[in-house]
Amino acid sequence: MKIYVKGASKKEVNERLANNELVYGENFSFFGDAGHYRLDAELPVGTAVSIFDKYSGGQPVAKSYGTWTGTKLK
Repeated sequence: MKIYVKGASKKEVNERLANNELVYGENFSFFGDAGHYRLDAELPVGTAVSIFDKYSGGQPVAKSYGTWTGTKLK
């Protein structure tokens, strides 16, 4: 699965997580699993996470990528 998280960078998202902020991502898939997901222990380890800060044609434009480890982005 791949989700998109709005943020400035992977570092910024990890800092938000370290500060106990609830961080959510969205799966834009047309083939299933679409919806909102929280970055927490229930999100499957290995989930691909794309960080974006703008949209183009209604879709997020990724500027960095990470993999969910269960507690942060790697």
